[in-house]
Amino acid sequence: MALLDSTRKGRITKMARRWRFLTVGRPKDPALVRMIDEYRLRLEPWQPLDWEVTAEIGYKPGQTNEVLEREARAIIRRIEPPNLVILLDIGGQQVTSEDLSRRISRYQEQGSSVVFLVGGSLGVSERIRDRADWRWSLSPLTLPHSLAQLVAVEQIYRACSIIHHHPYHKA
Repeated sequence: MALLDSTRKGRITKMARRWRFLTVGRPKDPALVRMIDEYRLRLEPWQPLDWEVTAEIGYKPGQTNEVLEREARAIIRRIEPPNLVILLDIGGQQVTSEDLSRRISRYQEQGSSVVFLVGGSLGVSERIRDRADWRWSLSPLTLPHSLAQLVAVEQIYRACSIIHHHPYHKA
């Protein structure tokens, strides 16, 4: 998909391709799903963000490596080589909302095709960590995956609101 030109206050800006939010498993709480969808709807004029879910694989003790590998295969099938992959990972880099907005602005200007990736309850395999272009940590705290999905989408929206001087951020 080519870059889209849009006019804002008399100047032409370029908007990146539709980005994707790829998750292993969907939140079971309908309220969280509605909130994620609300932020995605708010993002639409600035940076469309599709939400794609791969099935989380059930497991028994001792099956961790097998499950991570099966989930990795499902993830890799959905990531094309030119995609820039941002992995949400507790061991990743923590940034401020302003830092995130600068990073997102750069990706938009470059026309990058971005995939934000949230693994399953067991995390992700080393193969997926190696494929990631950037590992982003929301917090040193361990968050339930459904809550991490909501926080990530809200932070992407907040970053875009900073870029577009929208009052949502208020800082």
